[in-house]
Amino acid sequence: MVKTAELQSKITNIYNHLYANAGTRTPHGIANEVGKVLHTASFMEKNKSSKKPAFEFTPKQIKDNLNGKVSNVAKEIRRQFSKMNAKWNFYDDEINLNDFDLVYTCCQLSGVLVTDKQRDVFGDAIEIFRGQWAKQVGGQFFTDGLVTKLAMQLLEFNPHKGDDLVDICSGTGGFLLAGLNHIREQLEQSGIAEENLERDLVHLAKKSLKGQEVDKEVAKIANATLTSRLGTSDEEYVQNGDSLLISDTGKIKYDSHLCVASNPPFGTKITVKDHKILEKFDLAKVSSRSNTLFPAHKIAKRSPDILFVEQNVKLLVPDKGRLSIVLPYQILSGPQTMYVRDWLMKNTVIQSIIDLPGETFQPHTGTKTCLITLKRRATVIEELSEIEDYPIFMSIPKWIGHDRRGKPVYKKNVEGKQTNEILTDFPQLSAAYTAYKSGKSPESIHESSFVISSSDIISADLLQFNAQYHKPSKFDKSLANRKEWDFVNLEDLTTKIFYPGRFKRNYVDFSENAVPFFGGSDILQLWSWTNKWISSNHPKIKELAVQKNWVIVTRSGSTGIVSIVPEAWNGYAMSEHIIRIIVDEDKISPYYLMGFLRSEYCQEIIAKGVFGSVIDEIDPSFLGKIKVPIPKSERIINQMIEEIAKAEEARNNAILQTKQTVKKMDKCYADAFAL
Repeated sequence: MVKTAELQSKITNIYNHLYANAGTRTPHGIANEVGKVLHTASFMEKNKSSKKPAFEFTPKQIKDNLNGKVSNVAKEIRRQFSKMNAKWNFYDDEINLNDFDLVYTCCQLSGVLVTDKQRDVFGDAIEIFRGQWAKQVGGQFFTDGLVTKLAMQLLEFNPHKGDDLVDICSGTGGFLLAGLNHIREQLEQSGIAEENLERDLVHLAKKSLKGQEVDKEVAKIANATLTSRLGTSDEEYVQNGDSLLISDTGKIKYDSHLCVASNPPFGTKITVKDHKILEKFDLAKVSSRSNTLFPAHKIAKRSPDILFVEQNVKLLVPDKGRLSIVLPYQILSGPQTMYVRDWLMKNTVIQSIIDLPGETFQPHTGTKTCLITLKRRATVIEELSEIEDYPIFMSIPKWIGHDRRGKPVYKKNVEGKQTNEILTDFPQLSAAYTAYKSGKSPESIHESSFVISSSDIISADLLQFNAQYHKPSKFDKSLANRKEWDFVNLEDLTTKIFYPGRFKRNYVDFSENAVPFFGGSDILQLWSWTNKWISSNHPKIKELAVQKNWVIVTRSGSTGIVSIVPEAWNGYAMSEHIIRIIVDEDKISPYYLMGFLRSEYCQEIIAKGVFGSVIDEIDPSFLGKIKVPIPKSERIINQMIEEIAKAEEARNNAILQTKQTVKKMDKCYADAFAL
């Protein structure tokens, strides 16, 4: 059996060779031709008495073939293609590769069993092609095959029960291809006769798969993705068109579809501003309370991913239609998009939420995403308080199978050697979901899968949907003996929690009057020196300056780094990426609060409040709602405070001593070398 890494190398070699040399050098043209070869290989293998690869060449034969002795091999492949096409009627033309390119393709496939029951070689090949296309178009049209496959399971897509599958942001056809592979698996599991499988696969695919893509060339690639697997079709599976302007005259209509899957374009830097489009969407309307009797609505520009949330839901059959959609983390967790989550809770029933690994869309984009699956409600609910209690499956898979550069990552065995198995826990996630659907606990199969209630989302301060926010804590049981503790909101122990607004950073050269400026990475150091200084006359110096015993927390980038302002840093300026906590010392010691914020217990809570799709962020209001456990025993709390205070005093002395010593050394060097 050809290893996964070897198969990827073979298919990549075919693509690169044909893209550089073949008469047809478009991605969709290449896919169509390779599809013909793969179908021919499948036909040849099914006609063999023994299950052997269609193409088996010795190293010498491959060398001879590629040195010009190709006519007989190419002739036989074309003959087999004609026989296959006469029986299956897939294509309305011949193989459009010259003899050398055809034989090169077959030689690369030497030893590959296309009809291997252990894996979908055809599907794997097409996914590899899609990955190559993604490099050419920047990756914005590509969704990893592990994600699209999982979406089909979460949707419970089944065309035998009348389901269709629609993707109005088809890109290179990933979700539709996953739907096609899902149909194939269902046919194989049904025990259908081998000779009828391809026929029924084509029939069900043509009946159920529908897509739309705004980019004309990418739509061609999507169609090539499908036709390379299914053969020539009279109709396009993916039509070209603007999916924010759905027409009732097309194949895709409102209130009409049972399964929809999509990965819409996302990004706050791209917004839809056309009022003719925006006025069609509830999520683009902002209530105006200036007239309390007749509240009006104003139209606000929106990023396309937000509009596509509503557009996809509108396509679904009320009370039956299901949607699985990839969305930026920000939409499901950020404070500014709470209105989207409110709309979703009232218009749909949330079925599952998967926080996808950070590498999922890398190297093309570092945007963090979630896969959310839901069902459209029969009627819209007016108030959140009216929403019924129902379970929601959640999961936080760790590995997507490739690194941040897009290169495959493989599991290692107990000796630390690399295996041929891709590193991913998506199969365990899938098994956990199956267990959940059968009434069993998913945690026993996949430790990062769990179940919450819809009431957990409704009770969250910002209606957070992301799985990380709802992840069960290992401390839930360890703090069961709450009689010995008081729990007080952090905001009730402080006089202010804030960070300054953005400002123009006009740095100045060092002088005795210049004020050191610290960023988030500086607040743990034992050093007072910085290469950034601002003027003591800066218009925002009072807003930027910090005071002794203020607790400080990084709020973006590397979130949750905690420190306390020592006397040595009193009056220093710090960036807007650092939250300031002014502790009410009549209620709690700043040393205790700093220690609490640094604790593993609190750091786990802080991690739940992280939002942002590209840069991690936390909000002061979230910190303020954290409940601080305070021991009722004065002896215990005083001991904690005393120990942290001693450590911080030593830190402050170390900062001052280091600063004084380095100054002496500089003077010594200046005197010695006449600087």
